[in-house]
Parts: sequence; structure tokens; C-alpha cells
Amino acid sequence: MFKKVLIATLAVVFGLAVVKGTWLGSHLRLKYNRARAWVQDRVPPEQEIARLRMELENLAKDDEKFFDKVARMAVDVERREVELARMRTNLGKQESRIRKIKSELGENVEHVVFEGSHYTRADLRNSAIAFKNAEDSLKSKEANLEARKRHLALERKKLGELSNKRGEMATELQKLETALAEERQAQAASESTIDDSGYRKIRKDMDSVRDKINLLKKKRELKGEFLPPADTSKVTEQDAKADKYLETRFGSKKEVVSEK
Repeated sequence: MFKKVLIATLAVVFGLAVVKGTWLGSHLRLKYNRARAWVQDRVPPEQEIARLRMELENLAKDDEKFFDKVARMAVDVERREVELARMRTNLGKQESRIRKIKSELGENVEHVVFEGSHYTRADLRNSAIAFKNAEDSLKSKEANLEARKRHLALERKKLGELSNKRGEMATELQKLETALAEERQAQAASESTIDDSGYRKIRKDMDSVRDKINLLKKKRELKGEFLPPADTSKVTEQDAKADKYLETRFGSKKEVVSEK
């Protein structure tokens, strides 16, 4: 069974390789591109936004591998720094020992005793060669460490850029989701089957009545501005009779007292 599946798979791969670049292959690719575009056109924006958010979350999970890689690089750099510091300390001790032995080995001195050990001129030469090799090795490792530090700095920068990009994309997706919600709401309002024209007509009639009332009020105010002022200097005949009656009937309080 497995052999049959393998043969079928190889046949498909071989067939694709044969038709690639041919007239038939060109038409197959055209149909594939059209089918893909057709499917993409029928995917609702809500689903596409959800898919993009899922992909963004997956990228954040994938970044854990990058964090692990950079962390390992940082640990390696720290370990190498400690190793180089130890090498520098040892080289400093070797250099000091060689200088002292060289100063004690004069032209006629065959050997010297330094820190309990015998040293001849040949031993001094061997120590110098060993020191040179160790010093060259230190310089090589220092150069290698600097290269690793630069690489680590680049990787750290890249991690920061990826984090910023994820934040920007998440914000952009939120904006797209908000814009889509507003558009859906506008569509729902325009496609509503509830007829509110009766309410709009009543509102229009109420506005018309309000305008008429305002017109009447304005006319009254204008008439009041142009009416002639009342003439209080003229006394009508009726007013004169009333005044005479008041004087005769009631008089003043002083007159009433005097009559008593």
C-alpha cells in the first residue's frame, strides 16, 4: 500500500515537472490563480481579520525559538568573556615570569632557579614560544568574540524590531476591525426594512406648526413696536364724571371730621 502511494506521489511530482513551462502548465496555473482569487473574494472580511490575528499570534509563538537562540548566544558570549579574562590573567603571569627569568639569565649564567624550578636558556626560549602561541590564540579568540558580540547585537535588534512590528500589526488589525464594524452598521441602517417615514412626516408637520407660532409671535412684537404711545393728557367725559362723584361722595378725611 505504501509503495502504491509513493508511486502515485512521484507520478504527480513528475507530471507537474513535465507540464511546468508548457502550454498546458500555463493554463493550469491560470486556472489555479483564478480559483484562488475566487475563493479569496468570497471570504468575508471578519473571517480574514480573524485569520490574520491568528497568524500574528502564531508568529509571536514562533518568536520563542528566536528568544531561545539569542539567549543561547548571550550565554555563549558571557562564557567566552570569562574564558578570555582567565587567559589574560595567565598570560600576565607568564609574561612577568619570563621577564624575571630573562633578567636573571645573564651571558655567563647557565641556569637559574625561579620559584623552585630550574630554567636554562633553552627553557626560556620554549617559554617565550609558548607565550607567543598563547598570545596569538588570545588575539584570535578576542577577534572571534567581537564578531559574536556584533552578531548578538544584530539579533537583539531584530528581536526588538519583530516585537514592534507585531504591536503595529495588532493595532492595525484593531483599526480594521473597528472600520469594518462601522461599515456593517452603516449597511444595516441603509438596508433596514422598518419604515419610519410616518415619524419623519409628523416631525416635519410639528416643525411647520412651530414656525407658524414663531411667525405670529414675531408679528405681535413688530406691531407693538410701531403702535403710537397712549395719550394720558386727555380726560374723557366719563372720567370727569367719575372724579366729580368721588369728590362729592367721599370727599377728603379732613372734611368728614369737620362735619362731625
